[in-house]
Amino acid sequence: MMHARPPELRRRGGRVAGAILRMRTRPLSRLPSTATGALRDRSGSVATIFAVAMVPVLIAAGVGIDIARATSSRTALQDAIDATALAVAHLPASTSQDDLEAKALLWLNANLNNSALQNVQLDAALTNGEAVLTATAAVPTTLTAIAGFPTVPVKAASTVKWGLGHVEVALVLDNTGSMSGTKLSRLKAAAADLVTALSDSTDSNDPNALKISVVPFAAAVKVGSTYRGQTWLKGAAPKQYFEDNDLRNDLFNQKKQQNRFTLMDQINTAWGGCVESRPAPYDIDDTGPISSKPQSYFVPYFAPDEPDNNTIESGSWWPQYFTFPNNYLSDGTTGTNNWEDRQGRKQKYTGAPGNGGGPNKGCDMQSLVRLTTNMTTVKDKIAAMNATGNTNIPIGLMWGWHTLSPNQPFADGAAYDDPDTKKFVVLLTDGDNVNDATNNSNRSSYSALGYIWQKRLMGTDGVTPLDENSSASQRTAAMDARMLAACTNMKAKGVTVYTVRIDLSGSASTALRECATTPDMYYDIDSSGLGAAFSNIAGSIGRLRIAN
Repeated sequence: MMHARPPELRRRGGRVAGAILRMRTRPLSRLPSTATGALRDRSGSVATIFAVAMVPVLIAAGVGIDIARATSSRTALQDAIDATALAVAHLPASTSQDDLEAKALLWLNANLNNSALQNVQLDAALTNGEAVLTATAAVPTTLTAIAGFPTVPVKAASTVKWGLGHVEVALVLDNTGSMSGTKLSRLKAAAADLVTALSDSTDSNDPNALKISVVPFAAAVKVGSTYRGQTWLKGAAPKQYFEDNDLRNDLFNQKKQQNRFTLMDQINTAWGGCVESRPAPYDIDDTGPISSKPQSYFVPYFAPDEPDNNTIESGSWWPQYFTFPNNYLSDGTTGTNNWEDRQGRKQKYTGAPGNGGGPNKGCDMQSLVRLTTNMTTVKDKIAAMNATGNTNIPIGLMWGWHTLSPNQPFADGAAYDDPDTKKFVVLLTDGDNVNDATNNSNRSSYSALGYIWQKRLMGTDGVTPLDENSSASQRTAAMDARMLAACTNMKAKGVTVYTVRIDLSGSASTALRECATTPDMYYDIDSSGLGAAFSNIAGSIGRLRIAN
């Protein structure tokens, strides 16, 4: 039930509502002057407080920006000082302090790509195989300057050592007939420059800092005739050199071992100094001779006298006419035309050989140089190299490894676990592996692998040796496989391998590329680029590490 409001209350309520409405709509200009003045004073104070409060905020923001700039600039300075230290450390130890600092500053500026850096100062020293560099600079600030810090100092330091310590390098160089002329001349020049570059970048105060060997190779490798009589060298090929220990695969009749040194003495011919490849697995391993493993010994290279008669029985009913290129003795018999009987007669090794060749045929390359600190000896051997014969990369590679190995036959190399010694092989060739498929009963020329019918070349499966029925391409593939297996074994011992292939058209050699330790250590170039390639290799071998 609703009740009517009294009249006086209705009237009073209307007046109150109107007053409130009028108060709400009164313009600000009609407020008392004291009120508007107070508001104006208060707004000015807020602006002042805000402005004052923003100063540290802006400084803080500026500090953040300037710290980021200084950090970036210091990183750039560190990169530049590291690169400079690497360059400086290649300078001779005799470099004067003034020359050192001048060159260092030049390299620093060349490597420094940061325009924010000002007042760059450099201190450099080169002592005892170390390059110690310290660089300081200033980075101008932005808003931080308001606080009284116009620049931020930055500093970078680098100490560089020869990261390799002692270095052992084997130069395994193709000296086959195809290298004759310009290619060999370019090789000699580039190899000599490589030796110089390596010598210049090592510590002259350490007489054992650098050792180099040189291994010229063709169809065989010549260690040198002075090694006759060494315990690791057997005059007669052990029966274990042949498949199933079968001496029928040796060079001589009657299944009897023959001392090759004795036969050469009988015909007044000195041993040329070449050696033959050991049988698998020793053909791809640096294991030294073991008395219980006769096949682990080395044997002297001996190219036998081949048959006189070029009408030779070969198992067919019609005569076969062959040419044998290494006929230097009379067979001493007319009773048979069987080529094996004629070739294998040991009785014929008497008297001086004729002009048909000799037991050293195929051993015409220069002898190797063992690891030495005498760089003159190394360069003299390089200068004396000559081109001859076919290509047998595996045996060249293995003798390069033998020169670096701590095992016999030479045992010149440091232990593989020596933390201060690094070992390198630089292998160069201008051709593919070759084992001639000749048109005579031997079906091959004699090489460090003997004749192909002796089954001394292991096939690509690593189990079955090749025989006289194999093709030239199969022999190349088998030799490539042995080369790659040797590289794999070598690298497993910590030897770093560079491979260089020159003046060959067509696709790159997969085996040589895989033989190299890394893809960038394989070079496939024209011989005109040998100097640059060997310079790169020298720089890589002499590469330094940042110590701190």
